[in-house]
Amino acid sequence: MARRTSTPWSLTNGLLFGLAAGVLLALAETALAVAAGEGPLVPVRMSAAVVLGPPAFTPQVSTALAIAVGLGVHLVIAAGWGVVYALLDAMLPLDGRGRWEFQAAVGMLFGIFVWLVNFQLLGRGYFPWFLSVPQFLQIVWHAVFLGLPMALLFTAAERRRAPVPEPTP
Repeated sequence: MARRTSTPWSLTNGLLFGLAAGVLLALAETALAVAAGEGPLVPVRMSAAVVLGPPAFTPQVSTALAIAVGLGVHLVIAAGWGVVYALLDAMLPLDGRGRWEFQAAVGMLFGIFVWLVNFQLLGRGYFPWFLSVPQFLQIVWHAVFLGLPMALLFTAAERRRAPVPEPTP
């Protein structure tokens, strides 16, 4: 087996992979809102309310402004979490970084951690509207639609950088 070197930490990978996973999570959140019988803009307005406050849920804030601010807030936060994952990825064992199953598990746990921080710590203290949605589904959505895609993007990047030989039976 070839010796692997450590992956250089990349701010660009973290930002881009965080943005990609953030877009996927935004789409999944929108689908969840629609499936729950709410409007498709409810998740966007929830994110917009982080900056604009509770008026983001009223007609006082136009749909265009809510979309611009909500998507901006959501994507900036997702990019920030991508950078955090890049730092975490740099600390993972070298033999695990290129393994899909290892990174998938780490990524899903990371998504749960993001939910814990955003919904349970910050939401409870500052943004109570985040607690109005089913929390178990939010845990699953953050694990599957944020943490998992981010981890798989990092795995793919690692495998392109230093291919991992597949185990032979």
